[in-house]
Amino acid sequence: MSMKSVNSLLRYLLVGGVNTALGFGVIFALMYVGWGAELANLLGYICGLICSYLLNKTFTFKSKNPHKRDFLRFLLAMGIAYGVNLLILLVCYRLLHINAYLSQIIAGVAYTLSGYCLSKFWAFKSL
Repeated sequence: MSMKSVNSLLRYLLVGGVNTALGFGVIFALMYVGWGAELANLLGYICGLICSYLLNKTFTFKSKNPHKRDFLRFLLAMGIAYGVNLLILLVCYRLLHINAYLSQIIAGVAYTLSGYCLSKFWAFKSL
């Protein structure tokens, strides 16, 4: 892996940390003021997704492509990454009978790596 790729992967992981903190911050703040858990979760994840898109576009991959193009591709890429996550989770937990918590971690790693690759090589790829 080239140094440029290592740097973008580290930036991607940093953005993931910020995005996760923001998402959970919104969720917990909304729940604290009395919002239902489901609605708080949805709004927290929407905020996290928007944050993730903006930071990955500008900070991680420095894309100059139009927002409409990048955002639609980013949403699709994250949907595919979630599909990979779910597939790995089902295989690990249901078929291989790996501990549920360990299966979640393995699936989370698969989500992160597939999301990074899809973002780097497709969603934010320069025109």
